Amino acid sequence: MIMKRSTLILVLMAAAVSVALFTVKQRVQGLDDELRTINREYAESEEAIHVLKSEWSHLNQPARLRQLAGKYLEVGPLDAARVGSADRLLDSLPNRVVPAPTDAVAEGVKP
Repeated sequence: MIMKRSTLILVLMAAAVSVALFTVKQRVQGLDDELRTINREYAESEEAIHVLKSEWSHLNQPARLRQLAGKYLEVGPLDAARVGSADRLLDSLPNRVVPAPTDAVAEGVKP
């Protein structure tokens, strides 16, 4: 039985379309798997962020920080003895050298 030329062309086209569809299906499945992986990682990241925010809220509670500061730091309310005098503060500052004004600055001319 001899096939007509048009029948042969139709069979070859059907085979080519089948191969193309199979290739597209494989690519779509690969992309679908990749999307599922990304969505899973996103959900895990969101959960981790939620846990970290909860921990941050717990660690930054003012009462807890006040307790830890009192336990580990030697701080307390400021009084005059701890602040010191203004003279002592001024004596501890380095001497400031003021540059001499230039002629352009003295005359009010902009350079």
